[in-house]
Amino acid sequence: MPAATPAPTAPTRSPTAPGRIAALRQQGATAARAFAAREDEAARLARAAAGQPFESEARAAALVAIADLDSRRAATASALAALDRLAAEAATALSPDPGVEDAQRDLAAQLARQDAAIARLWEVMGT
Repeated sequence: MPAATPAPTAPTRSPTAPGRIAALRQQGATAARAFAAREDEAARLARAAAGQPFESEARAAALVAIADLDSRRAATASALAALDRLAAEAATALSPDPGVEDAQRDLAAQLARQDAAIARLWEVMGT
């Protein structure tokens, strides 16, 4: 008797809704625009604060600007964390999603750029 041919399996379907990935990408893009909109001003204030005493107004203004950038960076980190959760859910379902992985890679690179920009401002201002 010939061996039975196994029934074709249903294609693996991603547990992640494409709209959710798009929304998180959009959240990251919005955060990047907000960060970029404030970055030049923060850099100007950091340069003005360089060499100034800790209690100076120039230093206080630069600290506020850097804190503002950091809060905008947090929006990027939040979107990335949500993507990380989606990736974990997909992995648990044994259904990795390339769309999630691509979005994670993009937002992680964006977050790294923002981290580097903030580090440069601290360096310019001096600690």
